[in-house]
Amino acid sequence: MKWLDERLGLSELMAGIFEHPVHKKSNFLDYLGFATLYVFINQAVTGMLLATVYKPSSTEAWASIKALQASAVGGYVRSLHSWGANFMVVLVVLHLLRVYYEGAYKKPRELTWIAGGILLLGTLGLAFTGYLLPWDQEGYWATTVGTAMAEYVPGIGDYVVRVLRNGAQVTGDTLTRFYSVHMLLLPVVVLFAFMVHFFFVLRQGMSSTDALLAAKQQGKNIESMSIPFWPNVAFRMILLVLVTAAALWVLAGVFPKGLGDAADPLNKNKFIPQPAWYFFGVYQLLKYFPGKLDIAAMVGVPLVGLIALFALPRIDRNPSRLPQKRPIALAIGVVLSAGMVFLTYQGYKSVPKPLPTNMVSHPSYARNINPIFQSKCVACHGQSGGYSLETYTGAIQKNIAPGNPDASKIIQRLEGKLQPQMPLGQEPLTKDQIQTIKNWIQDGAPNN
Repeated sequence: MKWLDERLGLSELMAGIFEHPVHKKSNFLDYLGFATLYVFINQAVTGMLLATVYKPSSTEAWASIKALQASAVGGYVRSLHSWGANFMVVLVVLHLLRVYYEGAYKKPRELTWIAGGILLLGTLGLAFTGYLLPWDQEGYWATTVGTAMAEYVPGIGDYVVRVLRNGAQVTGDTLTRFYSVHMLLLPVVVLFAFMVHFFFVLRQGMSSTDALLAAKQQGKNIESMSIPFWPNVAFRMILLVLVTAAALWVLAGVFPKGLGDAADPLNKNKFIPQPAWYFFGVYQLLKYFPGKLDIAAMVGVPLVGLIALFALPRIDRNPSRLPQKRPIALAIGVVLSAGMVFLTYQGYKSVPKPLPTNMVSHPSYARNINPIFQSKCVACHGQSGGYSLETYTGAIQKNIAPGNPDASKIIQRLEGKLQPQMPLGQEPLTKDQIQTIKNWIQDGAPNN
């Protein structure tokens, strides 16, 4: 240690970490970032272990995971990695909410907050790209739905989708791209965000120590207001990590991560497509924004949220960090958090609407056709399956030949003559339902 200290100055570094006082009001919620760091280490270690047996190709990926699942140890490592992804998303969000509550994004910690925002985006990216890697039905269709959301970006939507998928559809090329991003790019982003975040915390201390600094500058004795970092606070951090680790290990053992059927682009088993749970809120928003307003749900709301996240230290000009002196900021935070929880729950619980069962000779769009689109198409195409009155003209030109049902792409998709058959992941429409749509098209596809 003496030899290293002479060359690296470790004693000074250790003193800065372990010998500073901490306010007595600090609690376990202040150490959520430390628990998040542990989960990231868990993800790195288990990810490297999984990479030793995983084969990132559409022909071998599922089989390599299947072989891994045959081993008790291999299956448990995969469960640890899968549960760890969910833990990390939840912990990063909780940590950001805690920092928001404490007002710790204000001067001089603006850069610490921005690093946390990058950490959040990197974590969501890791979770999303990792979803596809088992190449099972769940991951395949979650990725299909998730990447399809990029189509709503005005002007460049199709291009963005092709970049994400490495092509027009989710294929083996998509798997290769996701694996590269998941294993090489995003871990570097998250690790960099962690290092920057940790450096700022070491240099600036936790926000709860600011009161001690102010008292010390006023000449007050701060011993009665503080506790030493070592061993008091360090013990709390270690205890929180142990509780987090125990919860992760137990859940991975009691609820092991399964492996569904291999990915089937034709979806012969009618797997119902849905996004990953952390996108349920955005997915649910589609149902509240009709017609052209669906862009607001897919692009507008997330974009405003990102801008607000990174610009928050500039937006909130209230100089106080005390929660009781920031009622507006806290009220906004509570409303937004409750709204996202509600939307996520609603997205998870949403079910298709009942459909008409009898054939209609001269159907009305509003009464007979739109209910079919609402029930069967909104999961992937948004409100009214993309055939709302606001988007009606474009949809007609693209997929419907008025007066000629058999030449209409929508009929060819519904009947399976053009693959993939629609609606994806659900039972095909009945003959009467398809004939009702044909009759509507035969009548000229009126928007009545």
